[in-house]
Amino acid sequence: MLLIAGLALAAGTPVLLSWNHDKAERLRATGVPVDASVTGWSTQQRSTAAADYIRLTYTYNGVRYSAQTRCGGSGGCAEPPGPMLRIWVDPQHPDEFVTSDGNTDDSNLATRYLLLPAGFMTLVGGLGIWVATALPSTLFRGRRRA
Repeated sequence: MLLIAGLALAAGTPVLLSWNHDKAERLRATGVPVDASVTGWSTQQRSTAAADYIRLTYTYNGVRYSAQTRCGGSGGCAEPPGPMLRIWVDPQHPDEFVTSDGNTDDSNLATRYLLLPAGFMTLVGGLGIWVATALPSTLFRGRRRA
């Protein structure tokens, strides 16, 4: 199970990243520009890097929306975010947006950091299969039954 989950995660991460990139490009081209208020900023420290997140509120067609998305690139925000941020909102689905730095409402999901656990899960799962199949035959190869 661990091997299958690791392979699925490893295969799914590039697909998710590509889908998120395409969404960002589509929203830049067809989205409606809206000014969003930055209501929070946080950093999540991981063993390999930090990821910055911002909380936003914005109003579109009289409806107020709140969301969280990544800030900056894979290294986080280059500087603390200001009080306002320009976003482009999908007019058909106003809860979907792209920020000026290219992060979307789904950028929390699309992360390269999923590749590390995917590799670990694949390695441990593959090792588990090898131990369960190859190791017993190696250990009991020379033994005779009485």
